[in-house]
Amino acid sequence: MNNFKVLVVFLLPAVFASCRKYIYEAPIDSTYSAKFWTSQTSVEQAATAMYGQLRSCVRNSNSHFINGDLAAGTFLPNANQWNLATMKASNNPPFNFSYVPYFESVLQNWSRFYQVIAQANLILRNVPTMPSADFTSESVRSGYVAEALFIRAYTYFYMIRIWGDPVYVTRTYDNVDYGNIPPLPRTPESAVLDSCLRDLKTAASALSFSGGDPTKAIRANKGSTYSLIAHIYAWKHQYDSAHAYCQQVITGGGYSLEPMSSYTNIWNGQTSGESIFEMPMTYNYSDPNFTAQNDWSESQFSFFGTFLKGPLSGNQNSTCWIAPQGGILDQIFDTADARYHAIFQTTPASGGDASGHMLLKYTNFLYQQPNTKTLPYYNNDLVLLRLSDIYLLDAEALANLGDLGGAATDLAMTEDRAGITSYQNPTNQYDMIDEVVAERGRELVGEGQWYYDLIRTESTQGWLEYVGYLGARVTAANKGYYWPLDMSTLFPQDNLLVQNPWWASHK
Repeated sequence: MNNFKVLVVFLLPAVFASCRKYIYEAPIDSTYSAKFWTSQTSVEQAATAMYGQLRSCVRNSNSHFINGDLAAGTFLPNANQWNLATMKASNNPPFNFSYVPYFESVLQNWSRFYQVIAQANLILRNVPTMPSADFTSESVRSGYVAEALFIRAYTYFYMIRIWGDPVYVTRTYDNVDYGNIPPLPRTPESAVLDSCLRDLKTAASALSFSGGDPTKAIRANKGSTYSLIAHIYAWKHQYDSAHAYCQQVITGGGYSLEPMSSYTNIWNGQTSGESIFEMPMTYNYSDPNFTAQNDWSESQFSFFGTFLKGPLSGNQNSTCWIAPQGGILDQIFDTADARYHAIFQTTPASGGDASGHMLLKYTNFLYQQPNTKTLPYYNNDLVLLRLSDIYLLDAEALANLGDLGGAATDLAMTEDRAGITSYQNPTNQYDMIDEVVAERGRELVGEGQWYYDLIRTESTQGWLEYVGYLGARVTAANKGYYWPLDMSTLFPQDNLLVQNPWWASHK
């Protein structure tokens, strides 16, 4: 995952050569293509490029945390982020989440994700046709195909939770196709998710569980694949299937919950048995990109630094995102919760930031030159799927299926660890699901997840309105929980593209 010299070389011709149509991979010279797909080593390079491109997409301009946490109202943007001001939960007017058009190129433009999809499609087209002699075994070949299926499905699911219906592309395009590629309309998310489920079930058959080995969490495996299947079924509200796949992970994956005494170990990078799938961002001394701190850097300073300021950032940041005093965080957390003390630090107003709570999940802050305290970096990984997430997803599934006892048992796994007993109180389905949503907010805060939990459960629980969204905006018809598309950029490239319903009249 750290060979960025190879990664960049491969991506340049494969992805960046043309941006005329964002949904299509740039033309590949047939001679170059024939020379590249000639060995298992080259396929490994292609897979490395695929994972690296996904990491770059997720990390871009803090979009992962903006989409998954800031949009949920959990945090206030830092005082210097004027371009995110209208996402701020304020008193006048209350809770203004208007998604202003300042970050169109990142927050309203999905083009970069189609680069990941193009890379996966390249692997899916070329690897099956390579000679058997190019691989150490057929199972190795099948593993690469499975990884590409997983990353493509993960990318589409990631996009769907942000923008809704995507443009669904599953093939690559060669030189002869360019100039003859028709525009494509958006495909209903339900149809895309069904296709992703088929791909993931195929992938799972070729992958093994990691056995809880955290060093294997940076590549797709059976556990991450089953976890993604469970999430997709939950998104589709097919909770019987979601429960079945959660159980596959819980009983067969070999994962274990991190003890509270070492809770922050989860984000230290390939060290916790709780981790199912994570993006490697820890320091790599052999990677020259670290010195420049550029976009290919494993641990881009501004990414995890979003949540930290003062001494915890080596005094590199004077402002950061804050969970405001009296805000949503204080409403869902009890001060008896061990996590409240392990992952938050109460901080006074400073640097233009309000008083509140600073998140401590990503505090592994180091210097490349410790003696002179120069070249700072954050030495954490971004955890995208972990066992506690799956326990709580299973609790949600069981609660929706009417099994309140089973849901309480799952809730106890994370709440007992934190020293709270809220799960013992709910006696009806509505309250039990509410407790699951609140517990997911407590457990997964600052991991780019909670906003999607609020969308998924909105139809029965109304959490989006609770955190401040207009009820008329977040109906199934208006879909104002999705982000708008930057039509000024995307429409000229695909004239069948249409805006999301709410934003067609409110942007």
